Amino acid sequence: MELTHIIKYPILTEKTYQQMQANVYTFAVDRKATKFEIKKAVEFIFEVKVESINTFNVPRKPKRVGRFNGFVAGYKKAIIKLAEGSIQILPDEGIAQDETLKESNNDQIKAKVKEISEAEKKAAEKIKKAAESKAKKSTSTKTKEVEDKKESVNKEKTKESK
Repeated sequence: MELTHIIKYPILTEKTYQQMQANVYTFAVDRKATKFEIKKAVEFIFEVKVESINTFNVPRKPKRVGRFNGFVAGYKKAIIKLAEGSIQILPDEGIAQDETLKESNNDQIKAKVKEISEAEKKAAEKIKKAAESKAKKSTSTKTKEVEDKKESVNKEKTKESK
C-alpha cells in the first residue's frame, strides 16, 4: 500500500483541537493499515517523529432518512502522539506575522507575476504570428484555387469554340 494513500483526512473536533496543543493528532486512516504503516506514512508525509499510535475501528452507525434505513460508513481512527515537531493541518497555522517577511513575499510574488506576464506576452506574439501565417497560407491557397478554376473554364470555352 502506498504511504500517501494510508492517511485519508484529519478528524477536526473540539477535543482534537485541544489535543493538538499537546502534539496529539487524530486522522482517519485506511482500514487495512497497521500501526507501523501509519507511523511510516505520517513520518514521510509530515516530516515529524512519531512517539506512539493508538488505533481503533469506529463501527458503522444506523441512519434513517425518511422511510429508508441505512448505515453511515465506519472507518479506522488513528490517534498519533508526536515526539518532536508539529503538523500543520490548516493552511493559516504557519503564516508568519512579521511585516518584513510579508514585504519580501510580496516582492517575490510581484517578480513572479512580472515573469509570467512577460512569458504571456511572448506566447501571445507567437500565437499572433502563427495566426497571420495561417491566414496568408489560406488566402494564397484560395487564390490558387480561383486561378485553377479560371484556367479550367477558359480551356472548356476554347474546346467548345473549336
